[in-house]
Amino acid sequence: MNNFFSVLAVCLLLMSTAAKAAGPDAATQALIEQLRLVEAEQPVRESPGWKRPEKIVVMIPSARWGVRDELLESLEKVSDGIEIVTVTGQDFTDEKVAILQEAEVILGICSPQLIRTAKKLHWLQYFGTGVDRCLMSPEAQGADFILTNAQHTAGPPIAEHVIAMLMTLTRNLQYFHHLQQEQVWQRPPDTPSPMIEIGGKTMLVVGLGGIGTEVARRAAALGMRVIATRRSVREGPDFVEYVGLSDELLELAAQADVVVNTLPLTRETTGIFGREFFAAVKQGAYFISIGRGKNTDNAELIAALKNGRLAGAGLDVTDPEPLTKGHELWSLPNVIITPHISYMTDRGFERNRLVITENLRRYINGERMLNVVDIERGY
Repeated sequence: MNNFFSVLAVCLLLMSTAAKAAGPDAATQALIEQLRLVEAEQPVRESPGWKRPEKIVVMIPSARWGVRDELLESLEKVSDGIEIVTVTGQDFTDEKVAILQEAEVILGICSPQLIRTAKKLHWLQYFGTGVDRCLMSPEAQGADFILTNAQHTAGPPIAEHVIAMLMTLTRNLQYFHHLQQEQVWQRPPDTPSPMIEIGGKTMLVVGLGGIGTEVARRAAALGMRVIATRRSVREGPDFVEYVGLSDELLELAAQADVVVNTLPLTRETTGIFGREFFAAVKQGAYFISIGRGKNTDNAELIAALKNGRLAGAGLDVTDPEPLTKGHELWSLPNVIITPHISYMTDRGFERNRLVITENLRRYINGERMLNVVDIERGY
């Protein structure tokens, strides 16, 4: 009888271990492969200070209140019985501060105040992608925690937004929509820019990360020649003809009929699209920006649009945001502006949920994390 119970105990232990070590479900694995999500080089269990968490703090921004229950249900399935504490909203009340001061694992926002408050933080999973507002703050200098984000998950809708802007500009749809509102039937040549075909034209993707790769994929499928830049490596997918380094930007801009900004905001990329860039860009090119508004010098952009250096621009990001009333960019006929909404999609939450849940499972089990941000580089 004693042998029976001993064998049973061993079997239960093995079953429990196998359950904890189970990999991602089919939907998550498919997403990882589709978006080419990157794993950390080392398992998180090898990082200093890692241990199985006793508590998980989920800080849910007000924008995500509508999916709160679904998200928590997903997290609980992989939490292995660990207590999940929810903190709703982004204001720092005394009660929230008390919770955050003891938190080692936080899923939610990334802000200077949170970094300043969470002194015991070991891992922060940011629900969004761009971490510049967090990492360019003094509080983040020398920060010693693991930061992961939702990079790549917004790639598909943002890439479609880029193509939509490009098609609108090259077919002058914004101009004709205005005429439609005025009930005017008027054909070219009275349009802000020439009507062109994009097949065979060259697109330069500046910043060939997760989003840039999705932009490049769609441009190549439409028959465009795609070139790109990356910060430190020349590697890229087969549908990108050439990948240059950051210092080749001006040389490649001279070849491009369309330039797409997909850069994060760092100290190095602030104002990178300025006088020197617009002087180098191919005459009559289109400029589309979905990275960060501060990547671009507004005065130089406006000058390039007015003197014909650029045929048009599509801006989903501006500096400042929101763009102030009366700003000259609003009134230029060859500019399309959308209010930083290119990431919005009916499928965005599902991708976010899968990545956040999978990272929690991996952290608890000490595995290789997805989408680890290099805090020093800022992305």
